[in-house]
Amino acid sequence: DRNFVESAVELWLSNQLNNFEYLLILNSAAGRSFHDLSRYPVFPWVLSFYGDEDSMLDLTNAENFRDLSKPMGALNGDRYDDFKKRYDSMVQQHKSHGAQHNHHQDAPFMYGTHYSAPGYVLFYLLRVMPEHMLCLQTGKFDVPDRLFFSMQSTYESALSNNADLKELIPEFYDPDCFDFLINSMGLQLGNLQTGERVDDVVLPSYAKSAKDFLRKNRAALESDQCTKHLPKWIDLIFGITSRGSRAKSERNLFHPMSYLGPVDLDALRSDEDKNRAELQATEFGIVPDKLLRKEHPGKGDSWEGTEGLVMPDVLRDSYNFGESSSIRITQKEHIGSNGGFSLDDSIARRSGVTTAGTNPFE
Repeated sequence: DRNFVESAVELWLSNQLNNFEYLLILNSAAGRSFHDLSRYPVFPWVLSFYGDEDSMLDLTNAENFRDLSKPMGALNGDRYDDFKKRYDSMVQQHKSHGAQHNHHQDAPFMYGTHYSAPGYVLFYLLRVMPEHMLCLQTGKFDVPDRLFFSMQSTYESALSNNADLKELIPEFYDPDCFDFLINSMGLQLGNLQTGERVDDVVLPSYAKSAKDFLRKNRAALESDQCTKHLPKWIDLIFGITSRGSRAKSERNLFHPMSYLGPVDLDALRSDEDKNRAELQATEFGIVPDKLLRKEHPGKGDSWEGTEGLVMPDVLRDSYNFGESSSIRITQKEHIGSNGGFSLDDSIARRSGVTTAGTNPFE
């Protein structure tokens, strides 16, 4: 609802909501839910520094932070050049076929993978939700070298691997959810090719423990450095540069399947084609609903100058295909140190995350 989002923006601008709370609210308003792996809340990588031996984390040093104005796919210039070459080739091929032979779902794209998908969520939550990973992997864990082994290797993969653009999930910023970093179940996850055992997630040297790492990560999220640039990332995920021509200019254009909406589904002839398209979209990753139609204001900007910022309800893109195509989990199944994701009741109500597992925006 438009008023809900407008109120959240105003509260954030006036420092009545912190960054963590605000991102939870935007996720909820954009159709993301803790109870749906295909539309799980998405949070940004904030830090780019995961520690050398005996290093300290300096949150006043801008070099320790990821560039939030760029999508993950554009952070590494050399890798982006590969994406751009493929995109340009697809554009030429698209033109040669002629408009009458081209379908919307065949449109050129920069990235053939997404920043949020069920497999990525389970990649992070493997140690607390192994049964879901086993279902996804037909009864076996993935090969050890593809499991969540360390923060540094995971970030490096998201920067360099052409098949890896994943962002983070909210648990990385809640110290009460530290158990997803610890192999408390004693899962037999195997050894890397280097011989190292996959056990607890290997953390940066500046972290004294899993809980301490999440505290430091949360401090980075709430830091002045992050707060200053966070509106640009919000634009990429929920706003004006999340789709269309602005997404193209900001190097943020994904496979057409990730933008699949009701109009696209109605154009498909058979129920079988529709079901197949829905399944592909939920497995590949879905771009959140667009909430904002102007650039997100920064701290210090007045609310009065942001008239028309939030999308009218009737224009909001909707990707709610129903439970048949969603990969859903229940509050009981989302195991955490306190039985689930920790939010105080007021924030839970504002963000739409409820213990019943319902989302008021669905």
